Amino acid sequence: MHMQTLETKNRLIKITKESMIPLLGHIAFGVIDRGTNTLQVRATTLCNMNCSFCSTDGGPFSRHSTNYIVDINYLTEWIKEIAEYKGPGIIIFLDSVGEPTMHPNFVKLVENIKKIKQVSEIITITNGTLLTKQMIDSLEKAGLTRINISIHSLNSKNSRDLFGMKNYDIEKILETIKYISKSKIDLLITPVYLPKVNDKDIEELIKFCNENNYKMGIQKFDVYKNGRKPKGVKVQNWWKFYKQIERWEKDFNMKLKVDTSEAEKRPSIPLAFRIGEKIHAEIKMPGWISNQAVAVAKNRCITINNCNKDSGLIKAKIVENKNNIYLADLF
Repeated sequence: MHMQTLETKNRLIKITKESMIPLLGHIAFGVIDRGTNTLQVRATTLCNMNCSFCSTDGGPFSRHSTNYIVDINYLTEWIKEIAEYKGPGIIIFLDSVGEPTMHPNFVKLVENIKKIKQVSEIITITNGTLLTKQMIDSLEKAGLTRINISIHSLNSKNSRDLFGMKNYDIEKILETIKYISKSKIDLLITPVYLPKVNDKDIEELIKFCNENNYKMGIQKFDVYKNGRKPKGVKVQNWWKFYKQIERWEKDFNMKLKVDTSEAEKRPSIPLAFRIGEKIHAEIKMPGWISNQAVAVAKNRCITINNCNKDSGLIKAKIVENKNNIYLADLF
């Protein structure tokens, strides 16, 4: 896909270096630093599935008015700069509010990141639908350390219902998983547990992973303001979730908790704005969510609430700044 400086077509915005849009400050694209040796890297918001439980409301039938795709060379520059600040032993987690492999240059991005000397691991999470044998071979050569594949049921109908797409093919995904397991790329099966919805499916997945010697890490379902909630799902608190995981671990004699042992605290990139600070910023593009805009100040992205402008100077007050993700209100 050819990257232009800044182009909006059907609300797909391509972000390049020439756009002068910083890649720190937004939740949906760029780099997210949460004060550890792991950096979340988000190259696109695009998604090809429409999961019934999607926490970000991604996919073909999303209510989001805008999608973004980032030039990988520009993204690599930001990753490199932040990794140098954080120090050696950096883990890059290529995730997304959509599907990471929707980026047409995903393999090249992995290849670029591998060249950054501070990076020790490169991990991605995917629904697996776009992975081919050729792509897996290329990712292995590029230096991808691990693939987390999210499957939530082995049943064809249940899988299609949970992924929200009739073309989802669990049999094809199982072939892909088998191929990955024979590569040098580590494999982790990462279903989302939806209480009262896929309990039996999770147990079948545990048996499947046990029989095939696949590692598994079960994800917790949560409800977010702009996300989706399947009918009948029961949201658990963390205590109940971990109790259920512990029961399954005991019943099936298998480790099922997501391993966070590699995460270690590291100094965060210093905050550019404090809560309550009044700023002048320049609107650069429409926001990811309707009635929002993305502005720039001090080389950071700021999401502006209740703003439908596509350009121009504004005054705003910072209302959120956690993890260098900035949200502001007009004043």
